[in-house]
Amino acid sequence: MLVRWLVFLHVLSVISFFLFHGASAAVVFKVRKETDFARIRAMLDLSQSTFMVFTISFLIMGLTGLIMPFLIHIWDKVYIWLSIILLLFVAVWMGVVNEKQFKHLRRLVGLPYMKGNKQFPAEAPSSPEEVAVLLKKINPTQWIVVGYGIPAFILWLMIFKPF
Repeated sequence: MLVRWLVFLHVLSVISFFLFHGASAAVVFKVRKETDFARIRAMLDLSQSTFMVFTISFLIMGLTGLIMPFLIHIWDKVYIWLSIILLLFVAVWMGVVNEKQFKHLRRLVGLPYMKGNKQFPAEAPSSPEEVAVLLKKINPTQWIVVGYGIPAFILWLMIFKPF
C-alpha cells in the first residue's frame, strides 16, 4: 500500500510541477517578441511567482522517485538510472540557462535579480537595444527539447521499462 501512495504522490508532484512551471514556459515563448519593459517585467514576475511551488513539487517528485526503487528493488534496471541522469541534466541545464538569460533579463529591465543564490536590488534599466540582444538569444526550441522532450522520454522509460 505504501508503494501505491508513493506512486500517487510521485505522479501528483509531476503534474503539479508542470502546472506551476507552465507560467515560466509560457514566458519563454512570449517574452522574445516583447519590447515594452513594463510587460517584460510583468511576465518575469509572473514566472518567478510560481518558483517556490514548482520547486517543492520537483523535490517531492525527486524524493518519491528515489524512495520507490528501494521498496520495489529495481536499482539494477538501466531505465531507473537513465531517468535520474536525464532529470538531473534537465535541472542543471534549466538552472544554467535561467542564470544566463532570465536572471540577466531581470537586471536589464530594472527588476530585483539574483546571481547564483544571492539577491540584488533593482538597477536602472538598460537600453532597449541591449535588452533586444538578450531576447534574441532566447531559443524556445532548446527549451522544448530539454524541458518537454527529455521529460517525455523519461515518461516513456517509466511506462515501457525497456531496459
